[in-house]
Amino acid sequence: MMNTLQYPSYFDCVADILDQSTAPLSVDEMVDRVKAQRPTGKGVRSAVYQAIGKLYQAVPVAPGTFGWLSSLLKGQTLRHPLNNFEVQRGNLLMDELEHAVFFPEFFQDHQPDGRIVRLHLMGGPTIEVHAAVDQETWALRLGRDFVDWLDQAGGAAYDDLLIHVLDAVSGEYSMRLQPREGRQEEEIQERNLQLARSAEAIVSGDRKSRSATPVWELAAALIGRGLYADATPPDDMHFVLHEYSNLRLQDDLGYTQASRDVLRRERRSTRTRYGGEQAPWQEAEESGWSGGFPGDFFDRETSGSFVGSRADDPGFWDAVEDNAADFSDMEANHCEGYQLYLSEFQMMMPEEEPLSHMNYHLLEAELETLVGLEQEFGYLMFEQEERKQALAARLFIDPDSFYGGDWDQPDYDGPPFWDN
Repeated sequence: MMNTLQYPSYFDCVADILDQSTAPLSVDEMVDRVKAQRPTGKGVRSAVYQAIGKLYQAVPVAPGTFGWLSSLLKGQTLRHPLNNFEVQRGNLLMDELEHAVFFPEFFQDHQPDGRIVRLHLMGGPTIEVHAAVDQETWALRLGRDFVDWLDQAGGAAYDDLLIHVLDAVSGEYSMRLQPREGRQEEEIQERNLQLARSAEAIVSGDRKSRSATPVWELAAALIGRGLYADATPPDDMHFVLHEYSNLRLQDDLGYTQASRDVLRRERRSTRTRYGGEQAPWQEAEESGWSGGFPGDFFDRETSGSFVGSRADDPGFWDAVEDNAADFSDMEANHCEGYQLYLSEFQMMMPEEEPLSHMNYHLLEAELETLVGLEQEFGYLMFEQEERKQALAARLFIDPDSFYGGDWDQPDYDGPPFWDN
């Protein structure tokens, strides 16, 4: 009997074949190439499919055809909405999609490596960085060079970074700033709807026996379908899926199709966040979107009214607390600090309820007091330090901003929230 231990496994064969291929391959093509590397039997096709299922970077691009994620990424562009923390500290917080774009090998075994990424800032320097952890989330610490580049370009929170993949295999990427007023809203809206439709189709067609599709696998599948191949990319993936699709995150396990009852409960419990501006669901309805929306907010039976709040109500997220005084507090609309908090809260925790305007400033004052005590006495007690960090994370405020900033930032040694 021939000793099969001298031959590579099906897993290694398929990984090597896809990695070395310059174009996606059909399963038949992979079977032929596997046969050239090792002895095979009648179950070779099934073995190839099993190997594909175990390889994170083996991404479907068409029925029965697969590409290698590192190769598929070339030429893709994604949009990263900047928040105040990133602008101030130069730390780019990555969601699962961005993590897969910058570090395509990571989600095979969820183990970090020493990969160095080179970011070419348009009109600015080239920065070399590796993966780090900040605020319990994977991040790229771009530092002072990035902050200075943003400042020179007039960048601020609410603006977008457009990240373009030059060559994911060698780790080459470019970044350019797109001011909020320069967004091509109609094109972005079209991309958003395409992303929502594709994501729903991917999740509904998931052949694996599991309750939800992991976010990183959904991200890779979206890349494989070319959803980021257009020069005008869609908005942040999590934002788009929550606002335009019927998919919902299930206990950080991944995305699943939400039942109609769940969506209707959202409608009853959530008030509009868009004030006098047109909400995304209304824009989508006008553009012919026929899919589901969160809680069916757009009520077709009431002459197109926006259920839960009239579209001409003033204010931005005024109705997120039950406090009657806060409900009519128009000062919140003109408070820059509170509006920055709401913007970042919407991006980071879209399914939760933010603090009211008054409660935000109460906690901000407590944080400022703790920073003042630390500055006066040179240290804080353990409980005070824990409270300071908890407040900073909750309010999305850098404590150093109260006394001039500090660029020497210690590493966080805890795992990111999706490293399960």
